[in-house]
Order: sequence, then C-alpha cells, then structure tokens
Amino acid sequence: MTKETIESGVTREIVLVSLAIFFADASHSTVIPIFPAFAQRLGASLGVLGSYGSVAALTMLLLSLPLGRLSDRFGRKKMMLPGLVLFILVPLGYMLASSPIHLYPIRIFLGLAVGLIFSNGFLLMTELSREENRSIAQGLYMTSMGIGFTIGPLIGGVTAKLYSPATSFLISAGLGAMSLLTLLFVKESSREREEGNRRERITLSSIFMDRQVLAAGVANYLNSLMFNALTLFFPVYGASVGFDESEIGSGFTARGLASTVVRLPIGALTQRIRALYLMVFGLVLSALMIFRLSTSVILVAVTFFMGIQGIAYGIYLTSGNVYVAVNSDEDYRGTAMAVYSMFGNFSGIINPLVLGLIAEKLGSQRTLQFASVFTLLGVGLVYSLGRKK
Repeated sequence: MTKETIESGVTREIVLVSLAIFFADASHSTVIPIFPAFAQRLGASLGVLGSYGSVAALTMLLLSLPLGRLSDRFGRKKMMLPGLVLFILVPLGYMLASSPIHLYPIRIFLGLAVGLIFSNGFLLMTELSREENRSIAQGLYMTSMGIGFTIGPLIGGVTAKLYSPATSFLISAGLGAMSLLTLLFVKESSREREEGNRRERITLSSIFMDRQVLAAGVANYLNSLMFNALTLFFPVYGASVGFDESEIGSGFTARGLASTVVRLPIGALTQRIRALYLMVFGLVLSALMIFRLSTSVILVAVTFFMGIQGIAYGIYLTSGNVYVAVNSDEDYRGTAMAVYSMFGNFSGIINPLVLGLIAEKLGSQRTLQFASVFTLLGVGLVYSLGRKK
C-alpha cells in the first residue's frame, strides 16, 4: 500500500497505527483476567486489590496535563514510544514480584504507560487522516483497540490455565514489543512549536470551563467507575460462582468482540448523530448490563450480558473520544484530551478504593451493582452539561 490516500481514505500510516494499537491493547488486556487472582496468590486482600487501580490512576492524573502539553508541542508518536517500552517492562516486572507491595511500583509504571499510549494514539490517527475520512479512521482505530482487547484476555486466561501466569506475562511483553516495532515505521510530521504561539493563548481555565469538555469528563468518570468495577471484581464474582480463569477470560473476550464490532460503524455514525447522545446511551446500556450480569450465575447468560456491555462500551468509547477531538483545535487537542482523561483518572483513584471497601463489606456482587446504580444517577448531569454549548 502506498502512502497516497486510496479511495477509502486508508493510508499506509493509518494501517500502521491501527496495527500498533492492536498489539498494544492486546498486550495490556492479556493480564486483565489473571491479575486479580495473581495478586491474591501473593497475599493481596480485596481492599489492596482495589488500591492497585488507584495508584495507576493517580499516576495518570498527576501527569495528564504535562504530558498533554508535551504531546501538543512535540507530537503524538514521540510520547507513545516510551509508553510502549513500559508495556514490555511491566509484565516482566510481575514475574519478579514476590509480595503484594511489589506490585505498587509496577502499577504506577502501567498507569504512566497507558497515559502515554492510547489518547496520543487516537490523536495521531485523527491528525494523520483527511477531514472527509476522519470518522472512518477514528472508527478503525477504536476497532483495532477492540480486536486487541478481544484477543488479549482469551490468550491470558487460557495460557495461565494451561501453563502459568508467567507465560501470560511473557506473551504480554512480546505483544508490547511488536507494537513498539510497528509504530517506529509511522511517519509523523514535526510538531515542535515556539512557546509564544497560539497554543499558549488557550488557557487551562478556559478548557476546564468548557461545558462540552465537562460533559465528556463526567461521562469518562462514570465509564471509568464501571470499567474498574468490571475488570477488578467481575473475575472475583465469577470465581465465587464457580467460573475458572479461562471461563472468566471468555467473558472478557465476548465483551471485547462485541465492542469491536460496533466501533467502526459508531465512528461513521458520529457524522449523523450527536456524539453526546451516543455517549449517554452507551453509559446507560453499560450500567444496565453490569447490574444484570451481577445477578447471573450461568456462564452462557453472563457471557451474553458481557457481550451487550461490550457493545455499550464500544459506543461510549468511540463517541467520547470523537466528541473531544472534534470540539478542540489541533494546537491544544492534546491538552483537551488530557483534561478529559483526568476525570477518568480521578475516578480511577477514588473508585477502586471505594469499590474495594464495598467488596470487603458486601461482596463483589454488590460492588458491581453499586457501580451500575451510581452511573445511572450520573448520566443526567452528563446530558445537562452537554446539551448547551
């Protein structure tokens, strides 16, 4: 494929970014179904398990704005590369851990890596595509993430069951290396800017006071709450009703597959339906499905509800990123995306601790239900903030 744009608008660079982000999300998600049990075998309680998510999110919260500013100045690719190096090192670090406390610095580096990779990858894809084909490119990016997230948990769950968690960690590191090598071939134009340019005339306060950014931020807070509840405590709930690691992994695979299927059409649909409406719909459907699966004990039913939740997650994730990207100028798009991410990061700090405490007192089932109900109460605020400019 040549660099020139073909009829569909898919260029060599877009294909390479799609492959890189596929490998990156596969690397990240390979560990998800096995990490809770792995940490518990090291001696971590449910409360400590929740705190691992908090330290990763705290790292992203503290670094979001400076990394966003650096991204606006130096370019998206230069920010992604060190993140992918960490995606190689983090799973190898798990193999060296022998105590619950050893996992804290590893999760801090994981938080930094996630903060460097995924938002910058979306912006890189946005800026490499032409305006008339941008929604397709954005949908392709989210689809590539979804495919990676579909395959990763299945690989992680099966290899941990057949061999050991160490095998899953090695595979995760290998996928991270493949992502890094792929991204090296992507050509991005230089973005270095002088300090006195237009970028500085856009103040942080003006971005924080933008109702559209606030609406997206609150939505991201709620989505992060549900994501943390699902990834941290669905494996615990599944084990409590008799599912093994491969069955739990298959639930995440069904979720990832369903999420993947809708992302490309949702990217195109954002040209016809306001992204705000899609965000709200995705959050509501996601909350309802998490509540429903928390009352199910049959694998087929749980897998089905995980699949529908995956569709809802795909709707939200695609429309949320598009919403921020199209409502911010290229000169400060990285900063706007950082502010959007900060709400999710703040949620990731507070809510794993809250969810962990609820799980300690009431169990994993009530923890999932709490996340669902809280989200349903919060979507009204998202709509209220977003419906006015």
